Amino acid sequence: MSQDILHLRNGDLSAEVSRFGGSLLAGAYHGIPFLRPTPTAGLASRRFGAEASFPLVPYGNRIEANAFDFADKHFSMQPNTADPYCLHGDGWLVEWEIVSQSSCEAVLRYIHRQNLSSPYAYNVIQTVRLGGDALTLGLTITNTSCGPLPFGLGFHPFFPRTSKTRLKAEARRFWTERGGHLPDARMPIPKSLDFAAPAPLPSHWINNAYEGWDAEAWIEWPEHGLGLMLTAVGPFDCFMIYSPDAVADFFCFEPMTHLPNAHNMPSGGGLVTLEYEQSLSCCIVLHPVVLLAEG
Repeated sequence: MSQDILHLRNGDLSAEVSRFGGSLLAGAYHGIPFLRPTPTAGLASRRFGAEASFPLVPYGNRIEANAFDFADKHFSMQPNTADPYCLHGDGWLVEWEIVSQSSCEAVLRYIHRQNLSSPYAYNVIQTVRLGGDALTLGLTITNTSCGPLPFGLGFHPFFPRTSKTRLKAEARRFWTERGGHLPDARMPIPKSLDFAAPAPLPSHWINNAYEGWDAEAWIEWPEHGLGLMLTAVGPFDCFMIYSPDAVADFFCFEPMTHLPNAHNMPSGGGLVTLEYEQSLSCCIVLHPVVLLAEG
């Protein structure tokens, strides 16, 4: 198929899927965006990270020093963007193949072969499905490397940020941020950044990892009469929250199966070791709902 952008619809739910980055360009319910629409025009634009959401494979966030040790071997990698560290894996920077498509579902595939820039080789299938007033994003990755390697998966959605946006996401621990946008120290969650109950986003920069997550999140946009329940299925224990400031029209809530820079954490940070031809699967379900009018 030669299409670059796939338009999916099921009732009042719609989404646009791009082969570039295996990404979403839009997601809306009753015509109201629950993902920040992107101006990206498809494969020709090559605007990395400008999408409404993209998959994180075979890991998310950064790998410090572009290197890690695993199974008594040392692996070196090359930066994949202008960032000095390897960032968000490979899937968001490449073209995916369309395996199948219907009016409400698209299945895409990406095959990554080992090269001088990375020790990873793998196949990954992504399913984008609209059904039951919910958008489901699923990933299954299979290791085709010469030996076992640590793998992780995640999703990087961009949600609209309004003056009244509220977020609820319960976790047990919080990581501070150090130079290079890397996690620094694990600590109790600061009161101002605790979203155990619905709370507004901070007005300042936030780019922090949380762990011990219960795999659910709630977002509401009272101005638009819209809420969203996010549920993660799989070995999810972590999420990232990113927003530059209160002026930004977006924030990112990024479910991940592992912590940033997990490759260089003694505990493995949630990464899963896959032997040759072993697979790891996960999905997130985005369920938008119309909020009842107050009063």
